[in-house]
Amino acid sequence: MNIHAVIFDLDNTLINRKQAFKEFSNRLIEKYIIDLEPSERKDVLQYIIEADNDGYRSKKELYQELLSTLKWKKQETTIKELLDFWFSEFYKCSVLMEGAMDVLQSLKRQGLKLGLVTNGSAHSQNSKIDFVGLREHFDAIIVSDEVQVKKPAKRIFEITLDRLGVKPEFTIYVGDHPLNDVKGASDAGLKTIWLEGFRKWDVPETQPHYKISKLTEMIEMLEGGSKKSRNSR
Repeated sequence: MNIHAVIFDLDNTLINRKQAFKEFSNRLIEKYIIDLEPSERKDVLQYIIEADNDGYRSKKELYQELLSTLKWKKQETTIKELLDFWFSEFYKCSVLMEGAMDVLQSLKRQGLKLGLVTNGSAHSQNSKIDFVGLREHFDAIIVSDEVQVKKPAKRIFEITLDRLGVKPEFTIYVGDHPLNDVKGASDAGLKTIWLEGFRKWDVPETQPHYKISKLTEMIEMLEGGSKKSRNSR
């Protein structure tokens, strides 16, 4: 596999966003929701997680729903207060995906350029990146809010390639989202790796070049062991 650069998605690829949101939701319940029995708390936690739609829903809309359905300690709690809590607390819940640092260090040792491209607000995404210590490992980091274009648009991948100084045919992209990551990167001419386990495959017109179930599979794959990966041809 002739590869000069690897570009990663952030949430549910390098950072375990599902785990982070569960921790954040527990903090939200503890601070704002009336005391609950263990079974009730479990139900409320699951409700918040499902309502969030894995981050693919505006936080304002999410909190409007939660304010109207949950029992709050303070009836005067506002959307603004909850949004402030989100921006101040969520990034502190960020945890790296298992094996993330091992993969990045291995790819760097191989002399590959590394890029990171993520949808989201500049504050939230940059705070998460810095909190888990990812920034120093990348040659280019692109946040959609900062360039005013979002995945799956080809332009955000083109911007990343330009900043890395590499061509798409010599670049591989790794992400969990079938549309935003795999189809978006594939449409921009990149090879793709789909990290399974976070979303169902719902883009039948496109298939990833490779599938992995954990990040560390990439180490052998990009050291010449790609024939052992599960090619989705």
